[in-house]
Amino acid sequence: MTKQNTSGGLETDYRAKIQVVSIGETMLRMSPRNVSTLEEANCLDVYVAGAESNVAVGLCRMGIASAWISKLVDNPLGRSIISQIRGFGVDTQKVVWSDTGRVGVCFSEVGVPPRPSRVIYDRADSAFTSLQLDEIDWEYVRRAKLVHLTGITPALGCDCRHLTEETIAFCNANHLALSLDVNYRQGLWSPQEAHDCLSQLIPYVSLLICSIDDARKVFGIHEADAKRALEVLLKRFSMPAAVLTLGAKGAIAFDGERFLEAPAYPSEAVDRIGRGDSFTAGVLSGYLKGDLNSGLRVGNAMAALNQTLKGDFFRCSSQDIERVVGGSYEALSR
Repeated sequence: MTKQNTSGGLETDYRAKIQVVSIGETMLRMSPRNVSTLEEANCLDVYVAGAESNVAVGLCRMGIASAWISKLVDNPLGRSIISQIRGFGVDTQKVVWSDTGRVGVCFSEVGVPPRPSRVIYDRADSAFTSLQLDEIDWEYVRRAKLVHLTGITPALGCDCRHLTEETIAFCNANHLALSLDVNYRQGLWSPQEAHDCLSQLIPYVSLLICSIDDARKVFGIHEADAKRALEVLLKRFSMPAAVLTLGAKGAIAFDGERFLEAPAYPSEAVDRIGRGDSFTAGVLSGYLKGDLNSGLRVGNAMAALNQTLKGDFFRCSSQDIERVVGGSYEALSR
C-alpha cells in the first residue's frame, strides 16, 4: 500500500520555480568510524546515500531549486532520509511513501592505495524498486527545466528499467531537457547488460555524463586520447552534448559546438564517495545557464571539495567553490 506525502513532504508549493527534478533510489550508507575495515568495525557512522538525491542537494547548494522523487518506507529510516535531504532545501513533496518494504543499505570501506575502497550493497527489494509510473506526479515533473537520471536505476530490475524508459519518453514528448549519468555499478549488472540497456536510452538524452572508465568498461571505447574517446561516444549515440570525466586529469566535454576541457583541482581525499555526484551538480549548474564550460570548472571544484568531507552530500558554500576555481587557498580562514 502506498500513500503520497504523508511524511516529511514540504508544505510549500515549489512547482513554479523548480528547475531540476531528479528521480532515483536513496539508501543509508554505513562506514567504519575509527578503524579501517568493515571486518574489524564495531561502530558505524550512518550517512544518507543516493546519486540522484546527492545531485539535487548539490544543485540546491548552488542556489538552483531542485526536487527529488523516490519511494521510501514510512518508518524511522525513511523519515531520516527525507529529513536530511529536505534540510538542504531539496523539494521532497512528491516522494511516495509505502507502508511496506524496506530501505536499502550499503556498507562502505574507504581504502588507501594500493588497497581499494569497496562498497557492499544490501538493497534488494527496496521500496524504490516498487515505484510505479502512476505514483509519480507527471504534471509536476513537466514544469521543470531538466530531469536528471542515472544508469543505476535501470540496473535495479525490470520495473526500474521500465520506469527509466518511460521517464525518458515523457521528457522527449514534453521537450524537457534530460541528463543521464552512466554511473556504472558492477555489483548491480554486467558491462554487457549495461551496454545493451543504456545504448537504447542514450540517443534520447540531452546531456550524457560518463567517466572514461565507464566508457571503456560499458561501451568498449579504448582510445588513449580523451578527445578522440569523446568523439567516438558522440558519433555512436548522436548526442547533442556530453561530458567525459578523466579522474585526476579533469574533464572534457562537447557542448554542441565545441570541445571544452577543464583540469581537476588537487585535494586531499577523506571520503571519495559522492564526489562524482557533486561534479554532476556543478556541470548541470552551468548547463542550465547555457555555459557548459563554466559548469566543468565548477563541477571539478565541487568534486575536489566534496572528497575532503565525510558523507555523500556537498556541504561547502559557493564561496568555497569560487576560491578553488580562482586558485585561492588558505590553510586557515579567520
